[in-house]
Amino acid sequence: MLKRLQKNIRIADVIFPLSLPVIVFLIVFLFAPAYAEGAVKLHYPPDKVIMELELVNFSLEVSGGSADIIKVRKNGNEIQSITPDEAFECFAVPLNLGENAITVSVLKDGLEVFTSGVTVYRRSDLESQYAKPPAAYRKDYFHMKDFPQCTACHILDAKDHDMKPVSFNSYGAGTAGGETKGAAVSTCYSCHKKMASYPYVHGPVAVWSCLSCHDRDSERTYSVKKPDTEVCFRCHKEQKDDWESKKYTHGPVTIGKCAICHSPHASQYPYNLYKPTWDLCVNCHAEKGSGKHVLGDSFSIEGHPTKDRPDPVRIGKELSCASCHSPHASNYEHLWAFEAESIFDLCKKCHFDK
Repeated sequence: MLKRLQKNIRIADVIFPLSLPVIVFLIVFLFAPAYAEGAVKLHYPPDKVIMELELVNFSLEVSGGSADIIKVRKNGNEIQSITPDEAFECFAVPLNLGENAITVSVLKDGLEVFTSGVTVYRRSDLESQYAKPPAAYRKDYFHMKDFPQCTACHILDAKDHDMKPVSFNSYGAGTAGGETKGAAVSTCYSCHKKMASYPYVHGPVAVWSCLSCHDRDSERTYSVKKPDTEVCFRCHKEQKDDWESKKYTHGPVTIGKCAICHSPHASQYPYNLYKPTWDLCVNCHAEKGSGKHVLGDSFSIEGHPTKDRPDPVRIGKELSCASCHSPHASNYEHLWAFEAESIFDLCKKCHFDK
């Protein structure tokens, strides 16, 4: 067939020798199945949007059997391949800190029939270099807008059952069809279920009591009151009483920003920390990660280890900054975790035989 095309195609009665790539293009163009314009639409998110958390939700319309495969790439790497089974495909994409260039491509019968790219900026109060997004980026609040195409499958307004007791004793963490009871009745679950797919899940998220923290009557729907402590201390009353009684408090506690260190939803790490304890601390206290902390900057060349050793006091745990310092509050300078009036008193907590 290729030879016949090369032989017979003429322009102005002059035989034009077509290259193989051009011939292949003509075959694809002439014999490819018809594709309905507008059959695929990316409804969310918009381009140049700012996100605070680690996930961004996508909503893609693929009506009329217009897609066989949906491929998702982030910063040049394919991260998802989805076989659509609904007219709308909704999926979550994990975000790196900073700019994320995300491309969604739709294939039908082996051909790419649609592609769309958006750039999402994930900002962070924890990482100073990502605290201020470029000027072109704007925040976007999904629940502030009208999305009629979503209401066929989703309830977009939270209901009374999205406010539950967060105590497992009073509510019960049993399962229904492999999911928690909270998930079975939650209006938020169908869109935000990926948010809880981590080893450590915050109590309200575990039972899908989203309205424990999110205010449906706020001027920006479902926003969380600031400072964070105004919301966190509703449940963490013991911590509030303890920390407020101390002479010294850690910076984030002082300004009421619990979410600088703790994810309000779920995390890979204990206590819902964004990073392992040592990495989290040296993120702000970079000079303490040099290996010369405690001793190396005074009378010892080696310094004192601050990680990669068993904790001699907290049996079963690894040595970290929290071995000596309270991450929240203390009655002692430098937020020492023990009753230590001096550095030597602190040393004796571990080196009691010296």
